[in-house]
Order: sequence, then C-alpha cells, then structure tokens
Amino acid sequence: MRTNGYRVSAAVLALAIFLFDTLSPLEGAVAVLYILVVFMVARTGRRTEIIATAAACLGLTLLAYLISHGIGLPGSPTLRALVSIAAIGVAALLALQNQSATATLVRSERRYRRMFDATRIGVMQEDWSRVRSELADTSPADLEARAPELIRIVDVNPAFLAMVGAADAGSFRGTVGDILGAGDRTFAGALAAFARGDAHFEGETELIGTDGRRVPVLFAITFPATPEDDGNALVFVLDITERREAHDALHLAQAELAHAARVATLGELTASIAHEVNQPLMAVVTNGEAGMRWLRREPPDLGEVETAMARVISEGRRASDIVKRIRAFLSKAPSQPAELSVPSLIEEASALVERELARAGVHLSVKAPEGLPPVLGDRVQLQQVLVNLMVNASQAMADHPGNRRLAVKAWADGGKVEIMVADTGPGIAPDDLQRLFDPFFTTKPDGMGMGLAICRTTVEAHGGSLTVESVPPHGATFRLSLPTRELAT
Repeated sequence: MRTNGYRVSAAVLALAIFLFDTLSPLEGAVAVLYILVVFMVARTGRRTEIIATAAACLGLTLLAYLISHGIGLPGSPTLRALVSIAAIGVAALLALQNQSATATLVRSERRYRRMFDATRIGVMQEDWSRVRSELADTSPADLEARAPELIRIVDVNPAFLAMVGAADAGSFRGTVGDILGAGDRTFAGALAAFARGDAHFEGETELIGTDGRRVPVLFAITFPATPEDDGNALVFVLDITERREAHDALHLAQAELAHAARVATLGELTASIAHEVNQPLMAVVTNGEAGMRWLRREPPDLGEVETAMARVISEGRRASDIVKRIRAFLSKAPSQPAELSVPSLIEEASALVERELARAGVHLSVKAPEGLPPVLGDRVQLQQVLVNLMVNASQAMADHPGNRRLAVKAWADGGKVEIMVADTGPGIAPDDLQRLFDPFFTTKPDGMGMGLAICRTTVEAHGGSLTVESVPPHGATFRLSLPTRELAT
C-alpha cells in the first residue's frame, strides 16, 4: 500500500514539474526537481521502476525544452536543460546503487536470520556495552559479582528457547544473571577474556531453565571486535544433557565391571583366602580348648587362662581384619579419593595375595620406603590394580622352572611415585605385548581379558600411566606411575 502511494505521489509531482517547466515564464533549471521524483520511486526498491522513472523524467525534460524553446541555436536554456539531464542521471545512478546495497543488506539479514532461527544449536545475542563502559573504571575482579546483571539478552533463537523451556523470544528478555546458576565458575573467565580484548571464549556451565531445572551446556562466546562495534556478543550454546547422562552411565558400567573383576580375582584366590581365614579360627579353637583345660585344673590356673583368652582375642581380631580387608576389596561404594600412603597400599595388596604367592612357590620382595610422598586416589581401586598385577605374575610363573621371584618396588621420581612389579616368569611374546591392554584380549585359557584393561583405565583416571616391558624369557615388568597429591590437586 505504501509502495503504491510513492508511485502515485511521484507521478503527480512529475506532472506538476512538467507543467511548471513548460508553462512558467521563469527562467531556471526547473527540471532539476525531477530528482525528487526519482528518489520517491527509489523508495519502492524496484530497479526497473527507477530506470523507467529516470527515463520518463529525461523524456519530460526534453519535451518541455522543445515546447518552450523549439529547435534553435543552443543557449542558456540548453545549458539548463543539460544540467537537469545530468542531475537526473546522477540521481538515478545513486538510487540504483542504494537499491543494490539495500538489496544486498536485506539478503544478508534474511540469510543471517534464517541461520539464526534454523540452527539446532542455541544462539543468544547479548549486549555487553554496559560492561565495556564499567571496565573503563573498574577491574574485572571488582566487576565480576554484578557484571551478569549488566549484560542484556537481546535475542535468542528457537533452539535456545527449547533448551531452557521458554515459550517465545518475546517472553525471554532479561540479563545473563537470570540464566546462570549460583555456582557458575566460568563467567569470571569470560569477563577476563572480554577485558583482555580476546575474540572468543569457550567453557562448560549450567543454565537455569524457566522451570528451574539445570541444563548442562557447552558454550562459545564471540565478542565484538572493537569498541566501535554495536557491543553485541553472540553466544553459541550446546545442550550436553544426553552426553553427561551417557558419561555417568559409562562410569557406572566401568564401576560394575571393575567390581566384577575384583570378584573374579578373589574367586581365583578362594583357596588361599579360606586357608588364611582358617588359620586364626583354628588358633581360636585351640586356645579356647587350652583355656578350658586350665580352668578344670584343681586349683584353676587363672594366669594361663588369661593368656589363652588373650590369644583367642588376638586371633579373633586377626580373622576380623582378614574379613574386613576382603569386604573392602569387594566394595561397590562410589569412588572416594583420599590421601594414600604408597607403602601401606602395597602392604595391604600384598596381604591379599600373600597366601596365593606362597602356594605357588613365589618369593615376594617389597621395597617401599616410608618417606614416599602420598598420592591422591581411591584405595580399593588402586589395590585392585596391584592385586591384579601380582596375581597375573604368580600365574605366569606357576609352570615356569627355576626361581620364582616377584619384586615390588616404589620410589619417587619428580612429581610422581613409580611402582614397579617385576617377575621372573617366561615373559610376554612381542605380538601379545602390543595388545596386552586391549579389552577381552587374554593369553589364559579361562581368562576374561578385562583385568589389565581395567587396570590401565583405573590408573589413567587417577592421572597416571601403566606400561609394560618384557624380553622373553626374562620375565615382565609393569610400571605404574601416579602423580603425587600436590600435582593431583
């Protein structure tokens, strides 16, 4: 409707200029006023109409000149007509250039809007201009607490609205402080990056949805390039709820698998555990019977009875310690990182396999000085690694002739504690060595092939590494490297 109004107004104005130029006795470049007609038509945004209007204005200028002055010798009227024609041509050229630039801008805006609305990644447009103004007089550290309330959310796309559960963009207007959780730790880094003049900042945080739920997201902020820009930053947001749930499920599955491996390991040690538990129980029975005999004497020897009862209590506690150690090893409790003494860790793991090693005729030697720096980790998980390595070594030497020695040695190396488990077995074939830590790879007829894979995963989760060296037939050496508590934290 407005476009038709421009056309009608331009036609009326053109007719008025033509009549005035033809009938008025005034001498002047009246036809120059046709540039107004060209500019009015240019508001329609149609290239063909601009060209047609310019051509019509040129024609009316020539027609008015011929009616008023005829075809005579050139004079000042001719000069004025030429000036008008030049003005109309320049106006038309400018209008065409403006129309082309406007069309390009409109296409760009439509393309941007289509990408903004159609992308499945959440996008926010934020106004950081007030933060920039505040940073002129305040440091990022001093501004950190109130800066989120200064950043206005200008626009959001449908994907972001769906992410936070908002109905429409019109109802979702506020500040960054409205959507950031109270425990957010990434905004300080984003503010510092903006203050430094960085172009981008990336991080992981949680957004607060309109229903109060927390949405875990990865985000990337593109800051305005210069202070002269409009101050708007673009924030690209990716919902990682499913990824986090999958990550949690993976950790749960790994924990279940590790527990199954511990159960399987203890299954292999059943005979040794039964013997280890049976020893203190037999001692309890023996000392109990001795105490009864001392009581039946006339007179009862209470001193000997007291000694027997003390032995009963001691052996009962020993049996209890064995059961507690086994129960802890079989525990399915969540990972509980704590400061651990490496010598104690090795001693506890050795106690679990001591009888098995003795039964296989393996001599165990441990060298772990008390002055080693502590490590940060889960006691049960690291015990599982050591038990698995020692049991594997014992089984590898079971049918091997000659001396069967298992050496466990620990030492500090820079910011790490190294633990070596070396045996004198037949070693590991070069082809098997490459695949030793692969899941389900085993050289045992009845093995699951998960023990060493779980060991390496556990060690890497503690920030360490597990490697193996072997030159058959000179045994195998596993090296476990763990960061000390200072580096782990």
